[in-house]
Amino acid sequence: MAGEYKEVSPEKYFLMYSFPCIGNLLHENKISKSDASNLENILFQNKTIERNFLEFCFPNAFRRIKTVAKEMEKNYWDMEVIRKYWLEEHNKFIDLGDGDYAKATPSFRELCKVHKAEVVEKKKNVITVKYGEVLRKVFAKFVPDVSIGDKVTVHLAFAIEKLD
Repeated sequence: MAGEYKEVSPEKYFLMYSFPCIGNLLHENKISKSDASNLENILFQNKTIERNFLEFCFPNAFRRIKTVAKEMEKNYWDMEVIRKYWLEEHNKFIDLGDGDYAKATPSFRELCKVHKAEVVEKKKNVITVKYGEVLRKVFAKFVPDVSIGDKVTVHLAFAIEKLD
């Protein structure tokens, strides 16, 4: 997806990164099974994504994004703001124990972070990535054309985008 983020809407870009969180939100009864199913269908069937639906399903993320937008003096739906949130600021909010992260275990907080990683192995739709000393297997659903040696971002169990 190197550079391709410019060709997707801010809504789709946000949903790609937030998609891995849907299971947690469902488990914590913060969204319904119907909302979870709708989010998945919207993302994978390229349906129109309504901003208010995303904000309803991910209120904590948007509270944080609005903070980033205010610092940048931009609209919170600006692609630059959303990218900065996921690629630079998301992990800082986790480290600060913002919201539910205050109750999360250290290992869960680490899993929730967005990591920049190198692809070291690829088997069908599962890739092994490395960042620091960590090796993880993640799904390549969003980056099917990734190759060994490529750099990707990882959020929970998914490689989200290929980096330049």
